Amino acid sequence: MKLAMIGVGHMGGAILKAILSQQTVAPEKILFSVATETHRDRLQAEFGIRPCAVSDMPALADVIIIGVRPADAAPVLEKLAQSPERSRPLYLSIMGGRRLEWLEERLPNARVIRIMPNLGVSVRQGMCAYACGTRATEDDAARTQQLLETFGTALKLPEENMDAVTALSGSGPAFFAYALQAMTKGGIALGIEPAAAATLARQTLLGTATVLSRPGAPDTEAFIRSVATKGGTTAAGMQVLEASAVNDAFAATLNAAAKRSAELSAL
Repeated sequence: MKLAMIGVGHMGGAILKAILSQQTVAPEKILFSVATETHRDRLQAEFGIRPCAVSDMPALADVIIIGVRPADAAPVLEKLAQSPERSRPLYLSIMGGRRLEWLEERLPNARVIRIMPNLGVSVRQGMCAYACGTRATEDDAARTQQLLETFGTALKLPEENMDAVTALSGSGPAFFAYALQAMTKGGIALGIEPAAAATLARQTLLGTATVLSRPGAPDTEAFIRSVATKGGTTAAGMQVLEASAVNDAFAATLNAAAKRSAELSAL
């Protein structure tokens, strides 16, 4: 597979590193375009990938990942659309807020898939949801699934779920980090040294996620019941959580993020 990347920022860079570290695509088969010469030269020197004009990419690449800022997308798509080979590659958009209809209007006859990744891709533990455009084929979906599994878990969903996905997994790392911060502060308040409290909270979160991610693992409700034995310490803490508004707070948090995602998509 020959891959092209337009925009290699924070998320695009994480994806690039994961692809190269897993040897999914060889460096000599990766083309890229970025906004500045300094960034271009650094990427070329560090990874051995080749700069390429956006307008030339459709004739040279099998898959093109579009990762520019949404506000900068229109002129990029215009360059791609002007290529006589525009309908040859598969286009994967990792731009937030740009819907499939908007993308397909600007890339006539092209096959487009929209992806919502999260920061876990940087450690190959990403969560990537994707939605297929009207012209994308089953083979395109299979290829996308395979590529995304290079750096984590991939899930195909209808596009109407994408605002909710953005809230839950796209923005979710910050929300989980906030809860982790609260656990750490709670440990410090109990007299644990700050660095130790941070380690205890972080590793506990990691271990819990790992256990719940294994094949055959119990669902979260069953897991909680298994840990919160009657009359024990966990049960005492769970009584406080269940009496609090924490569920409502998380629901409101996700709702606010999803609402903002929908607003940005309408711009």
